[in-house]
Amino acid sequence: MALSDLFKTSSSAPTQAHMVVPTVPSAIPFGEIAAWRGSGASRAMAMSIPAVAACRNLIAGTIAQLGITRSRGGSSIEPGLLLTQPDPSSTWAATIERTVDDLLFYGSAAWLVLARDGVSTQFNPGGLPVRARQIPVTAVTQLVSETVSDYDVVKGYEIMGQRVDRNDVIWFDAGNEGVLTYGARAIAQAYDIEAAARRMATVDIPAGVLQNAGHELGPDEAADIVASFQEARQNNSVAFLQNVTFDRVDINAHDLQLVEARAASATECARLFNVPVALIGASPTGNASALLYSNIAQNSAQFIQQAVGPLLSAIERTLTLESVTARGQRVHFDVGAYLRTDPQASVDYVTSLLAAGIVTVDEARSFLGIAPQGQTDPNITPGRV
Repeated sequence: MALSDLFKTSSSAPTQAHMVVPTVPSAIPFGEIAAWRGSGASRAMAMSIPAVAACRNLIAGTIAQLGITRSRGGSSIEPGLLLTQPDPSSTWAATIERTVDDLLFYGSAAWLVLARDGVSTQFNPGGLPVRARQIPVTAVTQLVSETVSDYDVVKGYEIMGQRVDRNDVIWFDAGNEGVLTYGARAIAQAYDIEAAARRMATVDIPAGVLQNAGHELGPDEAADIVASFQEARQNNSVAFLQNVTFDRVDINAHDLQLVEARAASATECARLFNVPVALIGASPTGNASALLYSNIAQNSAQFIQQAVGPLLSAIERTLTLESVTARGQRVHFDVGAYLRTDPQASVDYVTSLLAAGIVTVDEARSFLGIAPQGQTDPNITPGRV
């Protein structure tokens, strides 16, 4: 297939007000793209750690449940296919979870534009994106100009060896290297601790030492005796020893401080993701506070602000770019449901700010998830704090 065939667009007449124009045919098999996801050994190692998996699933699952919409001038408008089901082969929840996964572990994510609306704009002569597919960021390479003074240093992308125009990729940037880079040492330490715990769990006979009470044995003879003893103990409850004594060595998890080490490791993993340790069920012995009724709202707000907020901002600002969304429109998530854990406390808080003149009525309504009255500040969106 020629490279030009990768970017053919439909020339048929539109049947609706906004026609859907395919921009990238199925030149890259979806199954082949999905295979790239499992190739990262470092990510697989990180996800084998319970605390890391819990943080990832908590953050990605929370964002997948949040509602997302467009707004113009404070009024909500139809979100469109790009914000409801960008990938015709997957759901919005699956697409956004995989996007958040890449942002967490690698610091960036990518969507391949599949179709546009056909309405020409300054930034998109072929129209705005209406269909897109999340591509594992490990399969995408940014083609960057060698001249730092260039106005736009990103010249395009390479996906599994195929050149793709820069306008056909929606690039998300978390602003950091990803947890696999800046948390490599903590993840490696946590993995070693989990490996030690697994070794303790797989020991089927007590650890011990065989002492020779007879004539001196060579290395091969000693190795044969040890191997035969291990095999006999695994298959039988009684072992016969001649000229050899067995001294049991009593080693347990507390002697190795595995319990304390795993708790401290879980705390460190939670810190990597900015997740309150109590939310992932980690032990308080790892310098974590217990999850109590009195601090549920505080932990939820801290979780949204520190762990989820930066990712939401990266996704919202990318999807609000004029190359993705029409000028004057904003894309935002509704986090009000998670911040309004205690409705009465939220109302008291907002009314106090309103009485002090710190916020306006529209800002107070926005915090409580109530739409503003009439035309208002375009920077205010319902449910966004």
